[in-house]
Amino acid sequence: MRLIIIVIGRLLNVSQSFGTWFIGVGGASSTTGNRQEEASAAAASNTAIKVKLDGKSVSLDTQPRIVKNRTLVPYNNIVHALGGKASWNAKSKTVTAERDGLTVKLSVGSSAAYINGEKLDMGVAPLFVNGKTFVPLRLISEAFGKWVSYNNAIRTVEITSKLTVQTSTGPFTLNKKPSRIVTLSSSDTEIIYALGGKVVGRPTAMGKVIPEAAASAVEVGSVHGILFEKLATLKPDLVIASPSLQTQKATIERLGAQVMFNSHNTFDDIQKSVRLYGKVLGQESKAEQIIKEMNSKVSKLVKPKNKPKTLIVYGAPGSFVIALPTSYPGNFLELAGGSNVAASFPKMDTMPQYAELSMERVVAANPDLILLITHGDADEVKKSFKQQFESNSAWKNLAAVKNDRFEVLPSDLFAANPGIRAPQAIETINKLLKAAN
Repeated sequence: MRLIIIVIGRLLNVSQSFGTWFIGVGGASSTTGNRQEEASAAAASNTAIKVKLDGKSVSLDTQPRIVKNRTLVPYNNIVHALGGKASWNAKSKTVTAERDGLTVKLSVGSSAAYINGEKLDMGVAPLFVNGKTFVPLRLISEAFGKWVSYNNAIRTVEITSKLTVQTSTGPFTLNKKPSRIVTLSSSDTEIIYALGGKVVGRPTAMGKVIPEAAASAVEVGSVHGILFEKLATLKPDLVIASPSLQTQKATIERLGAQVMFNSHNTFDDIQKSVRLYGKVLGQESKAEQIIKEMNSKVSKLVKPKNKPKTLIVYGAPGSFVIALPTSYPGNFLELAGGSNVAASFPKMDTMPQYAELSMERVVAANPDLILLITHGDADEVKKSFKQQFESNSAWKNLAAVKNDRFEVLPSDLFAANPGIRAPQAIETINKLLKAAN
C-alpha cells in the first residue's frame, strides 16, 4: 500500500479548531464505520509511526490509529509525556487532561472537545478499542503549548516545546505555542487572521476594522501608546509589537506575556512576516500559499512605458512628510513602475523611512505626479495641501500641478501598512502611473 503524507498545521486557540496532520491512504475510500476502521487499522500497521518530544522518543504501548485522516494515540501515554495529568471516567467515557491550569476534556464517540470549558469541534471522535482510549495527538500537544510537525522521511511526529524564529530585530525564542495573541499594528492583525488564527487584542481602530472577524477583539492602543490596564485583563501569552516599543518590553513581560518585536516596511518584508507568523502558528504551508498569491497579483501588473516622476506626501496639514523608497508607500511605488523623486532626499532621524517636506527640493525634482496619503478627509486635506503652497509661485509651475496630476490615495490601503493587501495597494498606484503616462 502506498502512503501519501501531507503536513497541515493550524493555530491552536481555545475558540477555534485545532490543526491536525493528515495522512491519506490510497484505496481506503469508504466512509462507513466498519470499512473505515479496517482501513485505519491497516494504515496504522503499515506506517509504524513514531512520536518524538524534543528529540526523544515517546513510548506508546499501542500503535497510533488513523481515523478520518487524523492520528490518534493512547491518551495516557501522550498526556504523561507532555507533563500533564490524565484521568478516565469509565461511566461517561471521558478523558480529562490537565497541565498548568489548562483542562482538556474529550469523550469517546463525540467530536467535541472542551478547552477550559470552551467547546470546539475536532472533526474526529476519540476511540475506545481493546480497553484503550485513543485521542488526537495534535490536539493534546497544541493544547499544552507545543508545536507539532511530521517528518515524512522517518515517519515520525515531532513535538517541540520551544521555537526559535527570525524577526526583523533578530532571533526570538518562544517558550510555548501562543494561544492568546495581541497585535499592536493592523497589518499584523490581518496576517494572523489570513493564516487562520485570531487575536484577543488588537490596535485601536481609526476606521473600519479589517478583517471584520477581528472587530470583537479588545482595543489595546497602538505603536504610539499601549493601554496596559486593558492588556492586563486579556492575559496574553504573546504580544507582537513594533521595534519602536522596545522600551515597554519589561512592562509587558510583567503581565506574563512574551513580546516579539517585528516590523515590515517593504513588500519583501511583509512576506517575511507572513512566513514568520506562519511558523509561529504552525501554518507554514498556508503562509507560502499567501505569498504565492501576492507575487502572482503583482507579477501580472503591466507597468507604464515611462516611469512617471512621482512624489508621495504623507500626513496632515502642518505635518506633511515625504515617503522615501524604504517606506512601504515608496516601495510600492517602485513595484508599480514609478520613479520616486525623493530617492535622494535626506531621511528624518525620528522616521528614517521618510523625509521632511521641503518645497525647494520638490520644485527642483519637478514631479509628474503627486500622491497624498492621509487619515483625514481626502478632499479637505487635498485642498489644504494646495493652499499651503499657493503662495509659492514655483509650485504652480510643477508638471504635476499644471497637468492636474494630484491624487489622494485610499486611506484603507495607505494610511497604515496594508500587509497582505499590498498587491491591491500596488495595483492602485500602477493605475495612476499609467494614467499619468
